[in-house]
Amino acid sequence: MKLLRSIAAVVGCALALAGCGITASPADGLRFQPPPGWQSSPGIMGFMQFWRTADERETLILFKSPRPITANDILSNDRMKDTLQGLQIEQRHAIQICGNQPATYVRGRGTSPKRGDEDAEMVITTLNGTSYFALYVRPIGAKPTFAAQAALRELCAKS
Repeated sequence: MKLLRSIAAVVGCALALAGCGITASPADGLRFQPPPGWQSSPGIMGFMQFWRTADERETLILFKSPRPITANDILSNDRMKDTLQGLQIEQRHAIQICGNQPATYVRGRGTSPKRGDEDAEMVITTLNGTSYFALYVRPIGAKPTFAAQAALRELCAKS
């Protein structure tokens, strides 16, 4: 959980560059759908929101940046390197979501003092000049929640 909080804190701070509605959701205007029944936080100024299972073992976080960012911006920033020390990247490659929208998929593993080893999956994409970063974290060995994995690839504009 410490890894998850560290990622959320650093990325959230990096993305909170402009103001908007205090409880607006970054999912507004997207096809993004969190898993049914997961507990939701309020949106945080339209830049960040998270959903988690009742037992808090799995978490899905959505970030929105008012300017384009890349996986390199998130993973290679000097501040991020200190925060993401425990995250070991296992896969990183270009994918397409929403038909032909380019995105980057990243999968890694880290360790939380409270929850032990965790898997993390991320998708980063830019849509109309705005970047979105979705992160799904679960304990290693836990069966992935299909709806959470699907949400990572739903960073698409609503039709």
